[in-house]
Amino acid sequence: MDEKLNIEQFINDCYEKYYQSLHKYCRVRLGEFSEHAEDCVQDAFVILQRKLAEGETIEQPRAFLYRTADNFVKRTTEQYIKERTRTVDLDTAENTPAPPIISDDFDYDAFAQILISALAGSEQELYILKYVQRKSLKEIAEMLGIQPTAVAKRVSRLRQRIKDLIYEQNFFE
Repeated sequence: MDEKLNIEQFINDCYEKYYQSLHKYCRVRLGEFSEHAEDCVQDAFVILQRKLAEGETIEQPRAFLYRTADNFVKRTTEQYIKERTRTVDLDTAENTPAPPIISDDFDYDAFAQILISALAGSEQELYILKYVQRKSLKEIAEMLGIQPTAVAKRVSRLRQRIKDLIYEQNFFE
């Protein structure tokens, strides 16, 4: 139990010291994909927490976090470049539906309300705290009485849930 508290305190200390500069680093490195910077930072902290829980000793947490985040940055960049430059067989392309065209009068607020209403209560609360009230992970963690890394995991799952809802509900068809 004491070791778990030490890990949590270590993670919190690292979060306090390195989050802002690490986030900025990821935004710059991602360039046109900078909207994924927070995911890269969150994933780096999750890896740090996992390594510590497995009993590994991290002598230089700042270097570890930057190196880990940089790996996620590279992966994210490669993934989006690969998707953008992907070629499709002509026969397959004829059967593939065209991407949705969003009209100029698309009501984003109404769309957001539909998505939010499809979320569970705890997901709605997290969405409002993070994206409407623009609370930091640390502020949300304090409000919910959990660790910032746990909030990071929940936000990551929430983002994936929203993406899944968009595709499941065929909102653009």
